[in-house]
Amino acid sequence: MHEVSLMKNLLAIVEKAAADQGGSPVSLVHLRIGEMSGVSADALRFAFEVMAKGTAAEGAELEIETVPLRVRCGRCGLEAHPRDFVFICGSCGATDVEILGGREMEVDYILVRDAATDGEAADA
Repeated sequence: MHEVSLMKNLLAIVEKAAADQGGSPVSLVHLRIGEMSGVSADALRFAFEVMAKGTAAEGAELEIETVPLRVRCGRCGLEAHPRDFVFICGSCGATDVEILGGREMEVDYILVRDAATDGEAADA
């Protein structure tokens, strides 16, 4: 279950963002995870729930945006969202495809509560 080590790294990023904002607690963490990344969103949510306790992210919401697989054919240039990870161009039948998206796992943004404005969130 590599989601636990991913979450450990994510929480380090969250802690730094909170510290950069004066140590305020985090209200929201938004991730973008590609459908071909090999990361289980459910396992990541569970790891967040358990591991965020005692951190700046405790009580924060975790939003996970799934990024669809996107490819481009090297022969005809068609861009597509293949189903079932079949890497054959639907237009010309070529197998020379480039993956454009769907493998990422990234922190898109972190919202930190802003104590100076009485609870409003600030982007970190």
